[in-house]
Amino acid sequence: MYREKVKELFDYTVDIRRRMHENPELSSQEDETVKLVIKELEKIGIDYVEVKNGGVLAFVEGNRKTDDPKTIIIRADLDALPFNEPEKNLKNKRLVRSNKKGVMHACGHDGHTAMALTSAKILYENRDDFSGKVIFCFERSEETGENCKYIMAYLGKNEINIDTSFAIHVASEYESGVMAIKSGGINAGSMMFDITIKGESGHGSRPYLANNPLDCFVDIYEGLKSLRMDKFSPFEPMTYSIGVVEMGNQFNQIPDKLRFKGSVRFFDRKEVGYKFYREFQSLIINKVKAHNCRVVFNTYSRPHFPIINDEDLTDLANEVIKDELGEGFVTRANPSMGSDSFAVYTAQWPGLYLMLGIRNEELGSGAALHSTMFDLDEEALKNGVAATVRYVVEYLNSGIEVEDGPYKNNIKGLFIEESRSQEEIEEIYDTIA
Repeated sequence: MYREKVKELFDYTVDIRRRMHENPELSSQEDETVKLVIKELEKIGIDYVEVKNGGVLAFVEGNRKTDDPKTIIIRADLDALPFNEPEKNLKNKRLVRSNKKGVMHACGHDGHTAMALTSAKILYENRDDFSGKVIFCFERSEETGENCKYIMAYLGKNEINIDTSFAIHVASEYESGVMAIKSGGINAGSMMFDITIKGESGHGSRPYLANNPLDCFVDIYEGLKSLRMDKFSPFEPMTYSIGVVEMGNQFNQIPDKLRFKGSVRFFDRKEVGYKFYREFQSLIINKVKAHNCRVVFNTYSRPHFPIINDEDLTDLANEVIKDELGEGFVTRANPSMGSDSFAVYTAQWPGLYLMLGIRNEELGSGAALHSTMFDLDEEALKNGVAATVRYVVEYLNSGIEVEDGPYKNNIKGLFIEESRSQEEIEEIYDTIA
């Protein structure tokens, strides 16, 4: 239905992706990328607003009339990662490479934005095909998850009603061009912690006169390993990791503090996420007391939302994307323990998060996300665009009524659930023009 148009615009898709790839920008620094997006929207003729700190929202309204028009928001992300990009991918010299030392699109956000802009162009030029409204969201700082709050505040402050949400993420585990779809949990919720243990410093020759915070940390770490087995069902997915442990700088001195940082991932926010939140905090407090130390919770976030795909929307996507791309290009997705700020969208508006395969061994693409060897097969972007456009048109013209999320169009309620104070919420809202 739309594949020929997608093929006609493939050079445009590739051009957007390559310009972004050559000029990547880190989270919260995507100023030139935002300018690129705005310039393209203006060329097409699409109305947009730039949301300070948040990114860009663009609006495409269908010309078909209906008594009950729906609105869908489509998220694309803009930021890159702090990696040096090597000249070669897994096999070959790269077709395009970052011009900025220490910054690289190693998570496919350049491809996401290129697909979104191409989809916006096709939908704008085919407004007679659908009713309702499409909002394209080009989000800053997805990697930190911090800046979508400004997008949410803009939508809330301006009382923009949304029914469902949609996003595509590239995935190296699937063959190039394959759309991977499943209902239910698709991406994990997460919780981050950053904790300092304070003991008493001393000289390495007299450890009995010190209180080494390392001993306390080792006890906490052993307790953490036991926590998974003792407190949680083996049938509930959960992973945890500690990525940072910092203490001291002298070989013969026992420092007075140790700092460690880590994260936990889960799908059941209530029974697993919040249970871990309580149990791990209790474990830390008890171990610190036992070692006669003190603790500072620098960061101890509430469990963040997982991404849960709506069953009715999943069924629709399976049907229409198979029709658009062919049976061989649709498969069942495997859930991922990775996390994405798109979870904030699906917590409010029932949604769909699809995976697009980009693995092509001949081209050398297929390395994991967030790897310096990561690369994508640009041909796959065609199927991502075609799937997006077809699904959006079919959804907007359908009679599907999905169950509202608990925070539908209640942005402040969502912020409170995220443990944001009333003062912080008002400060966020005050930044929105």
